[in-house]
Amino acid sequence: MKKIITLKEHIINYAKNNSYFNINDLRKYFTDRRIDYKNDTLKKYLYLLKRENAIYGAGRGWYSTIKHDFVLDTKPVEEIRALIKDKFPLLDFSCWSTEQIKGFFHHLPSQFVTFVYTDKDFLQAVKDFLADEGYNTYLNPRKSETEKYVELKNRTVILRPFISPREPKNQRFAKIEKILVDLFMETKRVNLMDMSEYQKIFSNIIHNYRINIAVMLDYAERRKIKEKMQAMCMNTKSTNMTFL
Repeated sequence: MKKIITLKEHIINYAKNNSYFNINDLRKYFTDRRIDYKNDTLKKYLYLLKRENAIYGAGRGWYSTIKHDFVLDTKPVEEIRALIKDKFPLLDFSCWSTEQIKGFFHHLPSQFVTFVYTDKDFLQAVKDFLADEGYNTYLNPRKSETEKYVELKNRTVILRPFISPREPKNQRFAKIEKILVDLFMETKRVNLMDMSEYQKIFSNIIHNYRINIAVMLDYAERRKIKEKMQAMCMNTKSTNMTFL
């Protein structure tokens, strides 16, 4: 007699093959295979599997089989964060450095770069202040400008305006979800690395540690690269991903 596979077992089998998955992808998986389910029952089993630590939450509608959250090292940007906060105590800004993710590089760069995002009306003031503090500062350089005069050397800081009014405020240490999206953009804008290196960093991070996929994709949507970031999330087992 053929064993009847329960809905819970179907979810577990599906999750085994996916570092991350969305509830809508799970519904499509069931529909395509003509697996009968009720939406309320599906949600109940997802909840129970989370309680049993068989799967973990990865943001709104997203789940993961990766146990450990990504913990970001803030030490590389603590000095610059403190300087800006002391000089401009009411200013909303966020900062991150490529040094914070150095453990995930395939080819470790000789120098690291710090990025500071803030209100566009204050960019010049922050640039001048950081230059006086000994930083090698650049104000929102375009790709053509970076090729001509941006020198990626010790204590280099690139200042960018906030992407949109919806960008989270008072998060002066950027979270990994924002960093991964920004790094994708800066890879091309500042020639930080080639895309294959970025893809390895991205894969290394999300394969080994759990991130909030929903938060990352919300931010990626504002940066107009949501489809590319989502494609990478759903193809993390591939080592030969190509994105134009």
